[in-house]
Amino acid sequence: MFGRQRRETSGGMIVRGRRLASPRGMGEGATLRATAKPGSSVAFLHNPKFASLTGAMMANPIACVAAKPAAATADSDDAPKLTVARLMQRRPVAVIAHVMGTGFALFLAGGTAGALAKTCTAPLDRLKIIMQISSANQQTAAAKAAASGGLIPAFIAIGKSEGIKGYWKGNVPQVIRILPYSTAMLNSYEFYKQQFGGDQYRETGKLPVPTRLMSGALAACTATLVTYPLDIIRLRLSVDPNMTTMTQVCKAIVKEEGAKAFFKGLPATCLSISPYSALNFCMFDLIKKAIPGEETAQTVATASFIATMLASGTCYPLDTIRRQMQLKSSSYASVFDAGKAILARDGIGGVFRGFVPHVIKKA
Repeated sequence: MFGRQRRETSGGMIVRGRRLASPRGMGEGATLRATAKPGSSVAFLHNPKFASLTGAMMANPIACVAAKPAAATADSDDAPKLTVARLMQRRPVAVIAHVMGTGFALFLAGGTAGALAKTCTAPLDRLKIIMQISSANQQTAAAKAAASGGLIPAFIAIGKSEGIKGYWKGNVPQVIRILPYSTAMLNSYEFYKQQFGGDQYRETGKLPVPTRLMSGALAACTATLVTYPLDIIRLRLSVDPNMTTMTQVCKAIVKEEGAKAFFKGLPATCLSISPYSALNFCMFDLIKKAIPGEETAQTVATASFIATMLASGTCYPLDTIRRQMQLKSSSYASVFDAGKAILARDGIGGVFRGFVPHVIKKA
């Protein structure tokens, strides 16, 4: 086409007898600007820059197509660059989830939320434990106040005798215990449901109520067994004024009672936690399905609250019994022996001590 005459028409430009249509939406000025002067094409082809560009496109056409023009790059130098630091400032959660993986990020988020929730309710939890053991162990001023005056005097005595930090005594092992306990509980519950439900559960997701109860009970026992030493440490920190750290408690237990004391009261604990978890899981599944309409966050929260309250009220006496069996001074031979002794000493109200802060905490 070089050196030959060409002419322009209203519909575009004719070269070698062919009409090249102008792009839509472009006026005559745009067509004229696209028209090169005679000889400029030859000069362009002999330009060293064109030769280097052609060689680069032959070597890696995709990279050249994707590359931005030098002028555009120069113009965009002043634009803010999207660095990792800027992403962490704007979307830190998204960056963490991308790096760690969605599953692990959700697991970590759940554990963090659980730790915060336990820390916020730690004063109620410690008050509950002191109320539960006050008739059998009165080493602390709060336990003495609980035995003589009840809930409010015990709460005030904690602050007077130990200061504000006394309300959070024993919270560290409780927070450490959250992740392994929740992981063991949920994974083992699903495992037992699949084992007992077989192909029917895998296909339909339905299980009879007895199977759900058994799966929940075994899951609770599995999680308790994994984290039980931390539960013992937490109790000893809460009721012994001479113990201030986890290390101190561990050394005292090993020296005075032996390593087996880390599992003191385990059968009673499994017996108390198993029915609670079984009822909680089973009632949650049944109540959630019974609520009309689509499943939402509100319906799930409602089902969880109702199931927790029902399970707590039913199994709380067993929780009081197992707390007293975990004490260093405990000499109960069995759960039934402890239950009879508590009822004989404190009456029916003795097994429900601390139930009010327990309900407030669960709510």
